[in-house]
Amino acid sequence: MILLLDLGNTRLKWAHAHTRAEWGDVVEVEAADDAAWHNLFYALPRPQRVLACSVGQPHIRDFLTRAVFDLWGIQIEWLTVTREALGVENRYRVLEQQGPDRWASVLGARSLFPHEALVVANAGTALTVEALTADGVYLGGSIQPGYRLMKQSLFQGTARLPLADGRVHDYPTSTEDAIETGCLSALTGSIESMFERLTGRAEEPRLLLTGGDAPRLSAYLKTPHQRVENLVLHGLAALAFSAAPTRTEPDA
Repeated sequence: MILLLDLGNTRLKWAHAHTRAEWGDVVEVEAADDAAWHNLFYALPRPQRVLACSVGQPHIRDFLTRAVFDLWGIQIEWLTVTREALGVENRYRVLEQQGPDRWASVLGARSLFPHEALVVANAGTALTVEALTADGVYLGGSIQPGYRLMKQSLFQGTARLPLADGRVHDYPTSTEDAIETGCLSALTGSIESMFERLTGRAEEPRLLLTGGDAPRLSAYLKTPHQRVENLVLHGLAALAFSAAPTRTEPDA
């Protein structure tokens, strides 16, 4: 049994995996609430390995590392981005700059939909949109502020724009509706633009939508798409149970 951990900017998720496809329940808590998840860890059975992906705060990662070692005497294997994994070629220019969650999401998507061209949109704190060809070439992707971060930046960076909920309209006539329409148009437009570019390469991509704000964006996407949960964990599971060794970052 392998414990899979996904430490994001705001949330920590984990699941026990017995095989690539056979998991226990996915548990999700606030990443900053270390007391809560530390107490939950005490109730977990001892895993054989712990494979993890982190884009969260370094001090939370350090605390998580110590907690796992203190509980089970196991060093967490932190995922690092590689030039190739599971038959996927990574064309990112500087591997160290790419978030391991983005790489894990691409690998998770590939494991679920092998031999298909894919656009993978992860709508979390940031929106990332990745492009993968049918023959397994990861072309790259885009990053922009997510829904909440985009609205917060308007509120904090201006003197008069409110932080309030609005509705999407073709022609907004209130500031709240104008902000809501603008933010969601920008986010869905970014996804659909990547889909069009990959289609222009004579690919027939499948559009996957994941992340905490996936339900919100799904309602306004014109392109047919499929919602898939926990792509980072799927990527970790695919790596954990592959025949090839997993390249990870050792803890200091």
